[in-house]
Amino acid sequence: MNVHLSLLVARGSYGKTTIVHRFLEKDEAPKPTIAMDYSFGRKAGKSLIKNIVHVWEVGHLTSSLVSAAMTGSSLTHSPHHVTVLIILDLSQPEILWTTFEEAFSVVRNAMKMSYDDKIIQELKQQRIKERKKAVEKEVDPFPMKLCLIGGKYDQFKDLSLDKIELVGKILRATAHILGAGLYYHSAKDKSLLRRTKDLLSHYGFGIQFSDIKCTDFEKPLAISAGADSLSSIDLQFPQTRPSAILATIKQIYVTRIPQESRSNEIILEDPSNDPNFNEPIIDRLRAQREEEINILLHDMLEGRIPQIPIPDPS
Repeated sequence: MNVHLSLLVARGSYGKTTIVHRFLEKDEAPKPTIAMDYSFGRKAGKSLIKNIVHVWEVGHLTSSLVSAAMTGSSLTHSPHHVTVLIILDLSQPEILWTTFEEAFSVVRNAMKMSYDDKIIQELKQQRIKERKKAVEKEVDPFPMKLCLIGGKYDQFKDLSLDKIELVGKILRATAHILGAGLYYHSAKDKSLLRRTKDLLSHYGFGIQFSDIKCTDFEKPLAISAGADSLSSIDLQFPQTRPSAILATIKQIYVTRIPQESRSNEIILEDPSNDPNFNEPIIDRLRAQREEEINILLHDMLEGRIPQIPIPDPS
């Protein structure tokens, strides 16, 4: 039995669940990921040995959640079989780098929480060996298998050509520096849906992926890890050490497209009130407890009781 893990990481409604449902051929309507969702799929290979993929969707970006998936997966299979997919919203260039930076930071911290230095170095050496071409001196491969998925391409393609080209160059350079793949995706494009499904089948089940490279900025980009080069990306930046190159790429991007502050984001409503997550028994107990607390608060404010009584845990 071969076991793999695909970890989809994104902040907000970027289409993670839709991608997973398409990949696992689920018919039910996707629901928003509140914190983290788990799914799995099976597929029998030619030798009748079953391949199993565990899929974790992380919607609330914290290192502890991502680490929980990584650590749990290490009980059944090697970290070498883990692929992290960071989903980005191409249609919002004004928060694109901020969301990437946040997601990547969470993944990197989670990796350090989950694996010791020896394993991380082994992972990194394996990534270098897997590259088909010599590693450029600027390249600093991320130890784990990594792929950037640029979602909402159907909206992104209507932006100005200058923005499309800049975003493309920045994402290509970022993916190349990290030794990651880069693929554009849209839930409204059948060919891109199929390609993303095939990509996850490749990562999850080891199925051969017909990887047709596309670097034309006026088309959906598709570049496997290690297949690009800084010379072909043609993003002008000064020579710098690998550890600082992401900061240089960021500076180029935010100078052209300033990033919006997180404080401007709309705070989501309480998910417990979302009808998609109805749990009658739990909801009834919760409502009962809230009513009891409201009565106690009212009595306390009226001076009938000095404070809310706390029951003895024994």
